[in-house]
Amino acid sequence: MSDEGPSMHNPTVRLRAFGGSRPAPHHSENEDAWRVYPVGQPGLGLFVVCDGVSTAGAGRAAAQLTCDRLGQFGGPRETQPTEALVQLVSEIDWELRGSGRQARCTLAMAWVDGLEAHIYTVGDSPVYRLRDGRVKQAGSERTGMFHRLRTFMGMGPKVADVLTQDRWHLAPGDVLMLMSDGVLDALDEDELVDFWERTGTPESCTRAVLDEVARVGVDDDATLVVIEVMEDVAKVSPAAPLEAPDPPSRLTWAPPEDEG
Repeated sequence: MSDEGPSMHNPTVRLRAFGGSRPAPHHSENEDAWRVYPVGQPGLGLFVVCDGVSTAGAGRAAAQLTCDRLGQFGGPRETQPTEALVQLVSEIDWELRGSGRQARCTLAMAWVDGLEAHIYTVGDSPVYRLRDGRVKQAGSERTGMFHRLRTFMGMGPKVADVLTQDRWHLAPGDVLMLMSDGVLDALDEDELVDFWERTGTPESCTRAVLDEVARVGVDDDATLVVIEVMEDVAKVSPAAPLEAPDPPSRLTWAPPEDEG
């Protein structure tokens, strides 16, 4: 599934991102994991959120391994970046199945290349694009179906068949949100738009949303990564990859945003 629009890298685009995670009040450990990987240019980045399947017994390990292994993606150095990511997801699934444990997690991933976003999902962790007050969702397990998980990393050879791929054309001002389903236990899509419009930056939006999750009292881990697509008015030096602390036993945040 794809949006119509040009497929090209625009060097005048830069990305501003922030991520955070809040463990459930009654969980002994946070089974969500997330990563933000800048890959050497202002308009490029790989963003990942995984939600460990708690009933499998090794959900946290699966989420951490998936996020870490995706950091091996070569970005623009890959001759076929989208194909390389699909192959990497299949390899990770094979690793999870070969671990000897019931290591399972969902996957929400966005590879942003200038004015194009390639979205990959397995399971019920969604990716949204916000534009002009409207929301577009990627993936097959849509809002309203998140109460029953049908697909996940570690499910076996079928993962190649259930990995959903969407290609979206982006424009300056667009916002991408990757999240675990714990966020959606507190907020619907319209409320996500409202939080973005009231806050206006990835950092303040992430903090406000996770504060609302805590206020509502959601008994599930909640993770959110917010990416803003901006026109690049100056060259921005690439930062080191941002990583959620391991283990994320408390509320965790990405470092403060670089305002450029």
